[in-house]
Amino acid sequence: MKKKISLFLGFLFIILLLIGLIVFFVIRSFYRGYTGKYPDLYTVALNSVLWTNGHSHGADRSINPKIEIIDEDEYGRTIFTYSENYYGKGYDDVMTFSSLLVCQHANKNEVFYYEDVNYTIKPQASNSEKIEDFSNEEIETLKELNDWNDELNLTKCIKKAIIKNKPDIPYKEEIENKIVEEFDLDSYDKEYYIREDFLTHDSNNTNFIIYGYVSSVANDNKYQVDVFYIGLVEVKDNKLAKISFFVPSNVYDCKEEFIEFKKANNWV
Repeated sequence: MKKKISLFLGFLFIILLLIGLIVFFVIRSFYRGYTGKYPDLYTVALNSVLWTNGHSHGADRSINPKIEIIDEDEYGRTIFTYSENYYGKGYDDVMTFSSLLVCQHANKNEVFYYEDVNYTIKPQASNSEKIEDFSNEEIETLKELNDWNDELNLTKCIKKAIIKNKPDIPYKEEIENKIVEEFDLDSYDKEYYIREDFLTHDSNNTNFIIYGYVSSVANDNKYQVDVFYIGLVEVKDNKLAKISFFVPSNVYDCKEEFIEFKKANNWV
């Protein structure tokens, strides 16, 4: 009898151990938000730079993106780099880049930065362990655009609450329907996938910007990106009123087009 009980307890221990390991690896696979030292700089990057995931991809799970401080001025400005493995899902046509950004000021709850002129991006080799550094000229140019070593002028800044996760997109289902209409996806005779991500709200915290891509299955049964897009979503009376889309001519160099697009659609 005692032998049977011992065998049963041993078997139960093994079962519980296996369940515990399964739960551990399932939880470990989910990205629970940025846990690094710089949530303020993470917030600046996610509200400024298009085509970010908000995380990097490790061997078996999502991990923190890489943030490195390059310099700080006497008024507390920070110039830093932000990089992820890639934007996409491992398709043939993915984006891989690093960003150079400036944060004007931060406190425990908020960050302040200059919109549009506070960043630049540099294409990187896909899945490369070696990230190409920004040149001294690129660093000094960005510093100058962001009033480096001048007294702070927070009235010129955009202010955002600090976040540790990429925000969800409001009105997601309606937005996906608009994307289907805009790019005539109902006419596709092949499987397609829509990726959409949230960038930032306007200064009134009403309208917002999205970005993403549409991909489809090619002849070799692999997904390929058909189009990258940016959208400006207008909201009135708490309802989605309109989405204006534009397709950048060069996803790595579309800042000027992006600025003009926002002006044309009354971004504030």
